[in-house]
Amino acid sequence: MKDAIKQETAFVGIETSKLLLKAVLRSGGDVLCKVLENDMAGYRWLRSWLQRNDVPVMGLRVCMRLDAPYSEAPARALADMGMLVCDAQPAQLADYLRNQGLPANAAHSAVVLANYCKDERPARWTPPSPAYVELRLWLRRLHAIVGVRKQESARLDAHLQAGQHALHALLRQQIACLDAQIRQHETAILEHVRRHPGLPRPPELAGDYQRIARYSVGASLAGGR
Repeated sequence: MKDAIKQETAFVGIETSKLLLKAVLRSGGDVLCKVLENDMAGYRWLRSWLQRNDVPVMGLRVCMRLDAPYSEAPARALADMGMLVCDAQPAQLADYLRNQGLPANAAHSAVVLANYCKDERPARWTPPSPAYVELRLWLRRLHAIVGVRKQESARLDAHLQAGQHALHALLRQQIACLDAQIRQHETAILEHVRRHPGLPRPPELAGDYQRIARYSVGASLAGGR
């Protein structure tokens, strides 16, 4: 019973960056801060730090910005450890900041997230399915290749105008190889979605990817849209 009461009065806010996590713990009247590495060792240190401060991790509310870069991996790891990871949605968090008289740029602050977690109890985050994670990785890889192709295409005319014909010919060959890779990735993505119908539409689909830009994830692709 003591642990249950303690758990209800403990809340964590986590600010993420590429290399580090900044965690703020509100437990009773205490506010504690810890900076850890954004990797599996850091997630385990966070768990140990919480336990050393007499905070049970099972069911502990942990508030994060899941729309922030480098947040998905720690969120998934902490959820696997039994913590109740909560997603601070931008619109709701913005309303909270206004009500508290805080500036908009405080939205990523770990202490603000801890306070928001305590005051608002945001909805629990459900980790995405492995199929959805794989789809996003495919799309990110495709986006990277499309970006390289655009850069190489921009150099093509410059080589021709400068009379650098050998470089121009070589670059055309490289662009043809990139085009083949793009087609392979598009085909793999379409096949993946057909194997996993009903996937949510990932944000990476905002780009124009020719063959796949028109399709709607979550709808049947049997018609070859």
